[in-house]
Amino acid sequence: MTMKLTRLPSLASDYSGACSVLYAMQALTLLYSPGGCSSAIIECDEIRDLRQTLFFCSKLGELEAVMGAADEFLLQAQTLCAHNRQTEFTAIIGTPVPALTGIDIGAVADELSRQTGLPAMAFSTEGFKDYYSGVHQTLLELGKHFLEKREKKNNQVNIIGYTPLSLGSPAHLIELMNELEACGLTINGSPLAKMNLGDFKNMSAAALNIVVSHEGAGLAQYMQQEYAIPYVLHVPIGLWGMRRLFKTLEAVTDISFGHISWNQYAQTGKALSARRVVVIGEPLFASCMAACLQNDFWLASVEPVSLIKTDRRMKSVYQEESLSGVRFFTCEHSLAQWLGEGQPDIVIGDPLYQTLVRQKNIQYVPLPHVGLSGSMHADLNYEFIGKKGYDYLAGFIGL
Repeated sequence: MTMKLTRLPSLASDYSGACSVLYAMQALTLLYSPGGCSSAIIECDEIRDLRQTLFFCSKLGELEAVMGAADEFLLQAQTLCAHNRQTEFTAIIGTPVPALTGIDIGAVADELSRQTGLPAMAFSTEGFKDYYSGVHQTLLELGKHFLEKREKKNNQVNIIGYTPLSLGSPAHLIELMNELEACGLTINGSPLAKMNLGDFKNMSAAALNIVVSHEGAGLAQYMQQEYAIPYVLHVPIGLWGMRRLFKTLEAVTDISFGHISWNQYAQTGKALSARRVVVIGEPLFASCMAACLQNDFWLASVEPVSLIKTDRRMKSVYQEESLSGVRFFTCEHSLAQWLGEGQPDIVIGDPLYQTLVRQKNIQYVPLPHVGLSGSMHADLNYEFIGKKGYDYLAGFIGL
């Protein structure tokens, strides 16, 4: 086996992605683990306050980890359910230990549901895939388990795919939420609020799914097939991003945005720039950022790239037209070599990606990616949505 030393940490794991989705739900979340797996979530991956949730992790000894402790786990889970009757369902999250030792957490969830009378779900994350996979799997399984047909309401939209792992603090999406609410739209799945099962089930009544990360596309595809709800994969970055969202909403919801909104995000007139730009990040974010730079800043050469290992279960997601222009890298060494050969003038991405850039005379625009760097740069003063996002980028790129 050839060992390679790396500059970058691994992306957050799939079980971190599952826990990040469930943070917004009124769920009792139980991580089946010897105990160490929770450290990454608590100390690094989850930048929100876990005290606002019911998150628990098992503590297994060496023998229990090897031989399994399903019966004891079930007993403790029953106790927690009895003490937390306000929860709407229980979620059991897998880690490498049950995956390697053959513990059937699905059977544990079924037995827990039978004994408590409350819904219980198992999410078979294994810790061997990235958080994208965990978010995708969790959203899709929640949709298949809880969604049901509802009468369509033309003033409702869903926000699908938000987690801090891809988009940072919920505060970054306030401008988007304000614009949607100002024109009378009801938002299901708002990053700014908790969601109960009633809210989640109402998602099947929406006129449109706004998918803000590629890991949310699986649920949107399912909802289009089952409930005939159209979707758009779009992060409204900069002025162009908001204008495109307005056009989509007007076409689907028949709601007209006022002149104030349109004027606030009016197109800028600039001379075409020959500077070469590379955007590194979550695939949909990188794609939408590239479109913003081309339309708001008139940068002709912008290439969106993403350093991820694609999951075969998300094959249909990577076939989406919105991701067709993204260049994927599975290895940081290949990305570093490509950057060195391309000699971009501007690179946009998490501050950790700067270690891959060899040239010195480069403009680096920091946009933290929590799924990569955790809480390390999460408090950086940055924006990307709408007018605030445009102003932030203009401070680096120039007006």
